[in-house]
Amino acid sequence: MVIPDLPVLLKQIEGQQYSWLIIPSFAIIALVTRPISGKLSDKVGRVFVMCIGAIVTALACTFYLFIPFVYLFFINRAFHGICAGFTPTGFTAYADDIVPLQKRGEAMGIVGIFNNIGNAFGWVIGSKCTNMFGLDIMFMIAASLGVIAYILFSTLKESIPHKSSFSLKMLMIRKHELLERRVLLPGFILFLVVFSSGAILALIADFTTNIGIKNKGMYMAIYILSSLVVRFMAGRWSDQFGRKRIALLGSLILCMSMIVLAFTHEIYMYSLSSVLFGVGFGLISPSIFAWAADLSLPGYKGKAVGTLFIFLEIGIIAGSSVTGLLYNNNPANFSICFLISGVLAFIPVFFLLDRRLKIRPVKYLQEEVPVD
Repeated sequence: MVIPDLPVLLKQIEGQQYSWLIIPSFAIIALVTRPISGKLSDKVGRVFVMCIGAIVTALACTFYLFIPFVYLFFINRAFHGICAGFTPTGFTAYADDIVPLQKRGEAMGIVGIFNNIGNAFGWVIGSKCTNMFGLDIMFMIAASLGVIAYILFSTLKESIPHKSSFSLKMLMIRKHELLERRVLLPGFILFLVVFSSGAILALIADFTTNIGIKNKGMYMAIYILSSLVVRFMAGRWSDQFGRKRIALLGSLILCMSMIVLAFTHEIYMYSLSSVLFGVGFGLISPSIFAWAADLSLPGYKGKAVGTLFIFLEIGIIAGSSVTGLLYNNNPANFSICFLISGVLAFIPVFFLLDRRLKIRPVKYLQEEVPVD
């Protein structure tokens, strides 16, 4: 909700030259906190982790109201990143806990659907609120939604059978707790495809204005709505036809989206790109997350999900930083930024076509005993 108009706040405090840091400053902290949230999710509980994320959201959106200096803006932006490091890890693992194994892909699709609905409404309503009532009201609404999320999360029944009490020692992450090695390949593929997502987050507001469209949330709204349509079936397709095939199709469509956007100068191509972007991610996301859940061991599901989100954050950081620096407030550089994103989105095709790449069956994994 706040992303489209954060450059406006930054401009008000004379920091517009640092607008390319808006996404990385958020995503870096989200990245750093992923191993912690994964560990806490497995030990203290999914609900605990989700609630922390909701509280941070409410506080960070409130703090935006009182920022007079650029450095305080980025301190708060980094603090805000904790919510992305915690809540998605908790609710993704929670969803996988409560569904039958044979419907895992479908469940990941449903999680993505509601996540996209929130993003769609956030981008459109946030931009509309700012235009009608100003930045302060928009931040107040965003903070209120964080409070509501906390209330709703706190009513959920914990899904892990044996949970521990929180202690500060749990915040210490050992080397072997950083990543779940079983999900490194789907994580790497996710990194390559979400590079384009980082580019969109960093550039699409300026690009939209540059081609004469007033609502800076339009691309995200169309993308998310088209993604919703696909996600209703994509998770089920991944259960039926396999994670690799659906992720492969999604990568190809995402690549096409970036190529179309690179040559866009009017609303029709702009809209086509956003539809393709939504379809691509609508296919990729549930497939990759279900694949990671397939590969994870019982008792380490939170760690596996956290690992996947680490690769996601690295991709967003890289995409937003690299393309933001290449763009450098020069509209002539939009095309090269989107073409680079398209090339990276195509690379997973080579991995996913490799017949030597096998996905171990869920049944086998459930018989494994986790060991430290």
